[in-house]
Amino acid sequence: MHLLLIASAFLSYAAAQSNNTVASQTLTSSTSLSSSSIPGSTTAITVAQDGSGQFTAISPALSYAQNSGYPTVTIKAGTYSETVSVQATQTVTIVGENSSPGDYSQNRVTISHPLGPLTVASNNVQGISWRNINFVNSNTTGTAYAVSIRGTKNAFYDCSFVSAGQGAITSSLGITLISGGYIEGADKVFYSYPGMYVYGTTITALNSNALLVYTKGASINNVFYNSTIVFDTCSIVQKSGSSNGYVYLAAPNGAGSQAIFRNTSMAALVAPAGVHPTSSSYVDYYGEFETTGNGAFSANSASRSSYDHLMTADQMSQWTAGSVFADSFPPYATSDLGWIDQSVLIAIQNSESTQTSVASASTSSSTSSVSSTITSTAFLTTSSVFANNITASSIAVSTTSSAACAPSATLVVSKFPGACEYSNISAAIAALPNDNQAKTIEIKAGVYTEQVSISRNGKVTLIGETSAPQDYTSNNVTIQFSNGQLTSAGLDETTPVINAKKTNDNSCLAVYNINFVNTYPQTKNTAALAADFYGNNIAAYGCSFVGFQDTLLANKGIQVLSNSYIEGSIDFVWGFSTAYFHQCYIAINTPGACISAQSRSTSTSPGGYVFDSCYITGTKTYGSTLGLSYLGRPYSNFSIAVYMNSYIDSQINSAGWSVWQTNNPQTNGVLFGEYNNSGPSSWQSSTQRAPFATNLTSAQAQSYTLGAWIGDTSWLDQTAYNYIPSYTLTGPSTTTNTSSNSTTSIPSATASINAHPDSGTQAPAGAVLVSPNGQVKNSYANITAALASLPNDYTNQTLFIYAGAYTEQVPSINRPGAVRLIGYTTANPGYSYQNNTVTITFSRGLSVSPLPVGHSDAETATISTASNRISWYNINMINSDNLDGLESNYVTLAASIYGNDIGFYAVSMIGWQDTLLTGATNGYQYYENSYIEGAIDFIWGYSKAYFKGCTIAGKRASSAMTAQSRASATAIGGYIFDQCLFTAAADATVDLTQSIYLGRPYSAYALVVVKNSYLDKCIQPSGWKVWSTTDPRTDHITFAEYANVGPGAWQNNVPARQAFQNCTLLTTDTYPLASVMDSSNNVTVAGNSTYDGTTPPAGALVVSKTPIDGVTTYNTIQAALDAAPISSKTNATIFIHPGSYEEHLVVNKSGTTIFQGYSESTADYSSNKVTITFSYGVDTQSDESNSDSATVYATGNYFYAYNINFRNDNGTQQDIASLGFAVKSSKYASLYSCQVYGNQDTLLINGYLFAFQSYIAGSIDFIWGSGSGYFLNSTIAANEDDINITADKRATNTTQAGFVFDQCSIVPATGQSGLKRVGLGRPWNDLARVAYIDSYLDGMIEAAGWNQWSTSSPQTDQVTFAEYHNYGPGATVCNRANFSEQLTDSSVAQFQLGNFFTTTNWINFTRIDVQPFVPGIGSAPAPCASTTVSSTATIITSTSTSSVSSSTISSSTLPLTTIYTTKTVTDKETLITSFTSADVTSTATTVITQDAGSTITPAALTTTITGKESTTVLSTTSVAGKTSTVKATTTISLVSTLTPAPITITDDEGSTSTIIVTSSPKGSTTTLSTTITIAPTATKTVDGKASTISVTVTSIKTTTKASTTTLKCIPSVDSKVRRQLANQAAGHVTSTVYTTLLTYVKTSSVSLAGSTDYQTVTRTSTIGKLTTLKQSTVTSTITSFTTKSSVVTVSGGVGTSTSYKTSTIESTVTAARQTKTVVKSAITTVTSTSTIDPTTSTVYSTKTSSLKSATVTVTPPPSTKTTTLKSTSTIFVTSTKTSKNAPACTA
Repeated sequence: MHLLLIASAFLSYAAAQSNNTVASQTLTSSTSLSSSSIPGSTTAITVAQDGSGQFTAISPALSYAQNSGYPTVTIKAGTYSETVSVQATQTVTIVGENSSPGDYSQNRVTISHPLGPLTVASNNVQGISWRNINFVNSNTTGTAYAVSIRGTKNAFYDCSFVSAGQGAITSSLGITLISGGYIEGADKVFYSYPGMYVYGTTITALNSNALLVYTKGASINNVFYNSTIVFDTCSIVQKSGSSNGYVYLAAPNGAGSQAIFRNTSMAALVAPAGVHPTSSSYVDYYGEFETTGNGAFSANSASRSSYDHLMTADQMSQWTAGSVFADSFPPYATSDLGWIDQSVLIAIQNSESTQTSVASASTSSSTSSVSSTITSTAFLTTSSVFANNITASSIAVSTTSSAACAPSATLVVSKFPGACEYSNISAAIAALPNDNQAKTIEIKAGVYTEQVSISRNGKVTLIGETSAPQDYTSNNVTIQFSNGQLTSAGLDETTPVINAKKTNDNSCLAVYNINFVNTYPQTKNTAALAADFYGNNIAAYGCSFVGFQDTLLANKGIQVLSNSYIEGSIDFVWGFSTAYFHQCYIAINTPGACISAQSRSTSTSPGGYVFDSCYITGTKTYGSTLGLSYLGRPYSNFSIAVYMNSYIDSQINSAGWSVWQTNNPQTNGVLFGEYNNSGPSSWQSSTQRAPFATNLTSAQAQSYTLGAWIGDTSWLDQTAYNYIPSYTLTGPSTTTNTSSNSTTSIPSATASINAHPDSGTQAPAGAVLVSPNGQVKNSYANITAALASLPNDYTNQTLFIYAGAYTEQVPSINRPGAVRLIGYTTANPGYSYQNNTVTITFSRGLSVSPLPVGHSDAETATISTASNRISWYNINMINSDNLDGLESNYVTLAASIYGNDIGFYAVSMIGWQDTLLTGATNGYQYYENSYIEGAIDFIWGYSKAYFKGCTIAGKRASSAMTAQSRASATAIGGYIFDQCLFTAAADATVDLTQSIYLGRPYSAYALVVVKNSYLDKCIQPSGWKVWSTTDPRTDHITFAEYANVGPGAWQNNVPARQAFQNCTLLTTDTYPLASVMDSSNNVTVAGNSTYDGTTPPAGALVVSKTPIDGVTTYNTIQAALDAAPISSKTNATIFIHPGSYEEHLVVNKSGTTIFQGYSESTADYSSNKVTITFSYGVDTQSDESNSDSATVYATGNYFYAYNINFRNDNGTQQDIASLGFAVKSSKYASLYSCQVYGNQDTLLINGYLFAFQSYIAGSIDFIWGSGSGYFLNSTIAANEDDINITADKRATNTTQAGFVFDQCSIVPATGQSGLKRVGLGRPWNDLARVAYIDSYLDGMIEAAGWNQWSTSSPQTDQVTFAEYHNYGPGATVCNRANFSEQLTDSSVAQFQLGNFFTTTNWINFTRIDVQPFVPGIGSAPAPCASTTVSSTATIITSTSTSSVSSSTISSSTLPLTTIYTTKTVTDKETLITSFTSADVTSTATTVITQDAGSTITPAALTTTITGKESTTVLSTTSVAGKTSTVKATTTISLVSTLTPAPITITDDEGSTSTIIVTSSPKGSTTTLSTTITIAPTATKTVDGKASTISVTVTSIKTTTKASTTTLKCIPSVDSKVRRQLANQAAGHVTSTVYTTLLTYVKTSSVSLAGSTDYQTVTRTSTIGKLTTLKQSTVTSTITSFTTKSSVVTVSGGVGTSTSYKTSTIESTVTAARQTKTVVKSAITTVTSTSTIDPTTSTVYSTKTSSLKSATVTVTPPPSTKTTTLKSTSTIFVTSTKTSKNAPACTA
């Protein structure tokens, strides 16, 4: 029936078009847009970006047209980056250029803007029509509308609307028609208050759990009106390449939301429930009529929500276009339909009529009917007053099952569909059942604009209409689409016109006589696929595939193409499969590229392309220059491509084949074969073919015949395969070529060990194999042995485990590099655990009542991990001990997971108690599509873990599934369950209905969130439980739920959830994956630094000191540079033979330049044989640029050097820069096994530099600059003492510039010894940023580690001088400079390679075999010893009294001379009080920042917060015109008392003088009164009187008395070399006298509406490394309430009732005292102990709904009164003079 409906609709539409002069095709033209295109128009305004029209922008043109009376605006092709705003009311039509009438995919006009491309800004706008326009908003955050509409009679014909965010179509009050378009959005695709009819349009949402419709009604003049959208003859599809699911048709944003889906096809991405569960929250109406597809009502009737109504034909008269527009919001509603394009209107009306008539006929003849009851209070109408006359009782509506066509194995698609036919291919495919049965779709003649995706189980055959089936030349069916993506984006597989992914079976796909065309224009480095074939037994007969780059992806499996046409430009037949091309016409449409690019991972992997009896030529667009294209190039080292019995035209180069890249040829192990070909470019006796090509013999060619190549051929249609094509396979070429410069990309080949496996049946290249008993050749017999074979290094390793049962306890995986374990599966790896064939079983348990000494739960685990970056795929893990649970208190772990970044994909874990231990307190784990089963706390531990799409199965009543623990509220840890199923285990032996808890708190800070999940009937109504009745552990837990469904979900168990009192129903998803997990930007590598460094790469320019026979050489590098191609599209590779080359080089090529030095040991820089040397220095005091001295200065875009030594031999003069190498600002350079020698300023980095396994040597600031430098596994060598290694000059604090030393060795230069005073770095400016990570620091590194720029200009205020887990004698951190820091696991992540550089695609990872660091690498240095000195301090928020004291400590080590200086200490105290309604929590946070070394003893503070609220609730009941008023008054008092205890801090500066300064300001009390107001009441704000803070400041007058000491000998002076600095005298002691205490107190108060839980948190931050004390004790009494108003409307009257619920919670938090050791002097170690006694705060809060205005009194910040006390201190200063002729002092 559905096919009949669509057929009638399109027949009517076609008829209307043929009989109406305003048909849409008259409105578009591929060549021009003029007023003549619009009937009745005498003139038009034209917009063209090239200036050929009256306007170049749309907005001014539209405004001018409306104001000047022009009826039409025509827009020529282009992308207009503007936001068009419509404000005038004049009717106008805007028409975009289009190359195919009625096809939105051919639109050539795009309006794009992140703030919204189109806004109808006035409610008065009317009659605006848009045709053939694309509206695009790329903004991904928040509401990002493509169009924002209001006003009346808005129409959009053949337009597309694309938004990367929410609200693609945002509609305010008004009416709108959308016809023949495409609509795409991430979520909430239709938003706000629409009155809209959508016809013949394709719609998709990008996010899982997205909403298509999210709308609400509105009150106008005190009358409530519904918002309505009707979707008629539309298609709801999944975007090609996307895998999102559970897209809901609609959800209410408030009452009055209505959405009707009629005659619409729905793909499987639609959620089975149809509409969102929140539909129960409001009075709304959603319905479906004659919908089809896997997502439709008929396919999901058992799961459909009761709020999604199956509608009947007699109801549909209320949901026509006329009814929708007539019953919409006033004053926009209209019964006039004359504003709609008449051809479209006729098609809509005929479609509506046909739908209802066919459905009625079907209903009358049906023998069965279904009676349903509508239990909602919705009324089936679009009329204005919503539900005013509906009683609370249900309304019975008679419905019938929808009539459907008789089941058929063949479906029909037609542009003008008849009965039981489909209007597009996607709809027909969506209608196919996933039943493993063969199905056929016959496609009638026409052009279909869509992307087709096929993935069902069971054979699918697509047959296109043709007059001659023997080849493609007579095809009448074309499927086209326009989609291209940059190849660097990795989105190639989202672009194909047809995407066939048959991974679950070998049931075949056969395609006959169809043209597949990707119409995306040719764009550099952009893939635009016509087809992506993935799977076995896929065949195409007589088809055509047209595109440019990457046209046909023969992806995986086995494919055969016969008598077909394939056209493209670059690598247009590519992939990994085994493919056979028979009698095909291969056409090259652009010169200078390759036909094929095939890849195999190993020499034994399946795959390869055979072209048999094909015709290889060029198209008419190729041009006239011959010999510029190639048969293929190797996508990997083991590529196979064979041409035999084929005609090869003159477009092919005489070499036949190309390398992959000049610097990465990938020709080792390739088989590029040719046999028995003909044509001008075939392999003949005189042909100079590429050396890696093979001229096959007859015997060899037999291996590449059809049967020998693909094996079984029984699945092929031999008749179609053997057709003789109409085109010649041997004739002369009639096409010609053009020349084009080839493009060679920058070398990059990042390999990620954690990448998703390509196959579950084929082992990846280099994998360690495991099979039962070692039955597979070269495999280990068990997993334990395989893991033991892995090297203990940073290389990435993969285990491929063949099917079988492995009985072993796998030892804990603990190695520096990443590990991937893949279990054999015939399914798509990582997607489902149900077909797993690998099982690891072990039986081991441990009684924990009590836990034996020296034992732990983890020792029972079947598998365990202890290191980072480990991933598991398709493996079952079982602990078989005590599976029946007969032994209590007995743990049996399936997995014990320690380490960071551990992933599990489609695994199964089964145990009894404690099945899965997430053990790492700082670790992150990810579980996807996995199964976890147990009985007691079977997911437990401390890590942060995200579970997506998992099944969590319990099997014991009264037990909890999870038991999570965190040490504090800020600790890493917590469980997030997303799209999971919580159910009872299939093998449970008892009825578990309502008996299993989601979790209980293993600690008082437990965090567990369940969202977007299905909670089965086994879940206990309260959801959660306490740890135990005597030890609940609920003080600070986060147990939260969001958007779950199922019997156990919150909304079905509200009283029980609320009674538990310790769980939360979230209103928004505040736990998305990106914010929950740690950074995923770490780069994982799998290259090799050992390779052949003695052979020049193909195409390289060769430099040699001596001539080489048969080779063109250059005797200098400069000569080779001069001879290199200047095009930026071509690499300049220079291979340099051994020798020392005295040259001064500036490498300025705009493209890529590669220097490769001859090397017999490429991984060892000390074996380098090529040196570039020069002797030149620049005076740093002169105007000359230091970079002028660089031996090699890289100023071009990209520079690569391999095994080269760069030397500047200028010498060691002071203040002379002698650079070995430099890279210019914004340019990229990378060094691999290189050495750089110089003196001062050896290596200048103003751009981007990456150095691997290299050696850098120099003296003063020898690594410096304003750019970004990353050194991996390199040696940094200082060649003299009293210098700093780095001098970073980062320009701004927002740039990622700086230097990172990762796993480096910081040592003296070769030949140097005895160095003791080398600094890690000093700041060229205040923003310097340098980090040493997991590096060896020699004893030459001085104790402070880091230095100021100079004494007069330290420049350390904002520096980042950081260290993390370094080792060696110079790594001790006990006396480090106070402006340096030791990084944590979280703060070090910013320096990971993937985070440090914005992009890493310029780094050649194929030459890197050391893994960059990940957080957790190495070990923290040993802690420092400390001395404790008693110190106390008390801090209050309103007054402050401080004293600074120092005690005298005698020591024989004090120097002879003491100099006293004065220092001012500023104590900053900030009190920030905020009240927020988010998540019903208000936090009062006190931040105290103070400089260690002062004793501050203020009086105690008492803060009283008293809130009084009087709320009147007015309830009106109207019966028969009578109104009664009920008034309720609630008075609330809120009292909060904060009493912090004293803190005393004592600081000893090592002085022999004690000066005490006391400041004693008077305390004050601040009173804050707040009134909580519940919307919709108004709020009045009254300014309170400000309090006054008195601050007493002591002013010191200093008297200096001098004395002179005469020395009889002259002490020696030790100095450190500084750039432009004088030597500084040593040997003095400085005693600091603290004279002034400045106190800043700032108070701010914000009051927001909401139900509030007041908590007070004190956080102390101390300058001088004073630690922040733990949170003080808080006693909170929280009164929360839930208010729900329900309205029952009775005919003749209105009744309103309001119910209240109030609960009180008391909680106490006690923080322990904390002690911090503070060192203030290099002479004396002072320990300052700061203690804040527990603070008690009692808060009483009640939330009340109020309809009256409330008053909020806000107290402004206190004013400050300052009193100055005078004090005098005397300082004795001793000067020194030397006796005449005094000798030098001796020891």
